Amino acid sequence: MTDDEYYEDDDDWITLPPVSSSARKLVVTFVALLALFGILGATVLVWTARQINPADGQGQNVGEVVVPSGATFDDVAALLEKRGIIGSASVFGLYSRFQNVGPVKAGKYVDFKKNSSMAQAADVLNAGPVAPESIVVTIIPGMWLADALAAINKAFPAFSVETLRQTLDSGQVHSKYRPATATSWEGLLPADTYRFEDDATPQSVLQTLVDAFDESLDELGYDKADTVTGRSAYELVTIASMIERETGTPADERPKIARVIFNRLEQNIALGIDATLLYGLGRKGASQPLTKSELETDGPYNSRTRKGLPPTPIAIPSQKSLAAAISPAEGDWLYYVLVKNDPPEHLFTASYKEFQDAKAACRSDGLC
Repeated sequence: MTDDEYYEDDDDWITLPPVSSSARKLVVTFVALLALFGILGATVLVWTARQINPADGQGQNVGEVVVPSGATFDDVAALLEKRGIIGSASVFGLYSRFQNVGPVKAGKYVDFKKNSSMAQAADVLNAGPVAPESIVVTIIPGMWLADALAAINKAFPAFSVETLRQTLDSGQVHSKYRPATATSWEGLLPADTYRFEDDATPQSVLQTLVDAFDESLDELGYDKADTVTGRSAYELVTIASMIERETGTPADERPKIARVIFNRLEQNIALGIDATLLYGLGRKGASQPLTKSELETDGPYNSRTRKGLPPTPIAIPSQKSLAAAISPAEGDWLYYVLVKNDPPEHLFTASYKEFQDAKAACRSDGLC
């Protein structure tokens, strides 16, 4: 058949009706719904991924978590969510179906930390509860040495705080990171949870803790501190203790505060960190503003009136603060000012004018 023969009868043509506006609207609506479902799906995936692996990393130890007898896995997941260990009990339930999370045993767990990943929480559950006869000591970041000794005394009532302090000062306990000239053990115990047998002695408990702290510094490269930073390991622990007392919630603040401290030290500027002054005054918190006379009180821990580092650490630093001290962020900042209090957050700047303006706003908002 030729083309002429095929098209010779016009009656064979069929005229199709134009697409109606309602049909076009239906197509557009369908495409929009597909896009919306795609966005929602991607949002859910991102949210779920963040529940499985939180962006900011683990926080501090939460202390004892007791799983009662007869608790189901859903009960345990809900308990972990309530304590802030995981972000979502429902996601953890789904996670457990595809990962190696064994039956949960009733008992006392002491190794859970805030803001854990699902894998980290599962590891603690799989390890099982502590033995009933174990004695548990938990040291929290930011504690003073006196608080840490009190925590040990609470776990071992037979060990008085004075006995523990005398044991430290007697030379029975050794740390390769404590200078021979040091007069204090402040800042040299680890922030974590430890288990001991009931026949432990003051010396064995303290040496175990100090050994754990030394090991954590080894892992961070503190044995090469001078080469890496130009500062001794003990100086870095002191810097880390200040970071611990000053830091806010954002994960990137610790390395930034470390950089401010390094920059001010290098430029021979007084650090002006009130946490050191509070330590020197024996004040554990800043619930009340420092008075004019307190700010002007000269002493080795007044970093407003004296340049350089204080003579000792001012608290027990966390692993994150220790890591920040040996690996500060890059930046030219010389100042930081509190701009938000719940949770705490700071503005970092190299400009004195911007610092002054932010300081004025801080006071106006009642934050400083």
